[in-house]
Amino acid sequence: MSTTIDVYPTKLHFPLVEETRQRTEELFQQLLDRHGIESTITVRAATRAPDAGHHLVPITPELRWTPGLGVCFSYSLDGVWDSDSWPSYDARDPGDYIQAEDLDEYDRNYLGRCWFVPEFERVLSDDTLQKMEKVEHHFSEYRNFGGPAVSSTGYGLVAAAFAEATDGIMISMDCAFDDDHNAEDAATFLSWWGDRQVGFYGTDRFRRSWRHPNCSTAITIQNGCFLRPRRAYGSAA
Repeated sequence: MSTTIDVYPTKLHFPLVEETRQRTEELFQQLLDRHGIESTITVRAATRAPDAGHHLVPITPELRWTPGLGVCFSYSLDGVWDSDSWPSYDARDPGDYIQAEDLDEYDRNYLGRCWFVPEFERVLSDDTLQKMEKVEHHFSEYRNFGGPAVSSTGYGLVAAAFAEATDGIMISMDCAFDDDHNAEDAATFLSWWGDRQVGFYGTDRFRRSWRHPNCSTAITIQNGCFLRPRRAYGSAA
């Protein structure tokens, strides 16, 4: 089981992945400091290289979010790798539009419009919905149920960083958060997300001491590729 946070931009802008990484790291460190957690978070970003099999290579400074791009965000506490999350930027699928066969469920006025219009027209203006429809791709980030606290918090911060840069609207249709928080902008989302995650997991889960003391967990780079250690948790992300 997994939960997903999607971001639907309201302006056509392809942010640098490095900007998203930097902002995620900044937001995460602010969260830790606010809760008195004496940890330093480091966020790295990597992509799969076509000629490197399943290996990950660090992003280049000029890499931008474009449709089809998938990125691994790796989180380290005090220089020690903890966990990963995997955001992607996806083109809109034809199934995202309301079609004639869907009119048993929707009014004919919605024909040809995106699925999120009838879902959120009560909380978003039609102007905002139209701007969302004009951008024919969206950001998506998921986590596996029962995954580590750090990546389960970080994936929301990555999404928020992307939403900030694109004036995006944040949506989850599989219970990443309560329905009351659906269709929020980045500022509103950030006003509660991190604090809720720390409250749920407890502050110790954001300290290096949570990990098994004998597990080597440093990220190394060999031949230009990320090499991460095996997970030290009893449950996999």
